Amino acid sequence: MNEWFDRYLKALGAADAVLRREEAKLVLELAAESAHASGARQYAPLAAYLAGRAAAGQSREGRLKVLQGAIAAAAQAGPAGGDLGLDL
Repeated sequence: MNEWFDRYLKALGAADAVLRREEAKLVLELAAESAHASGARQYAPLAAYLAGRAAAGQSREGRLKVLQGAIAAAAQAGPAGGDLGLDL
């Protein structure tokens, strides 16, 4: 997608992975929806991580469906109602 992500994937040991624009847009939409619906910004990266776990091993079309479903799930999940219980 861009040089920073190319370097990041190489350092991660996943140089053969590709971040496609359509998937990136959906992940960013998921992060925004997760933060907005939950009322807690820190939920955004965790929701994205969980969606990534759910999408792992899927075809490109499968990943897109998982991400679209994750956005809807974030909207439906509503407010966080409490902290994460993590000492950060």
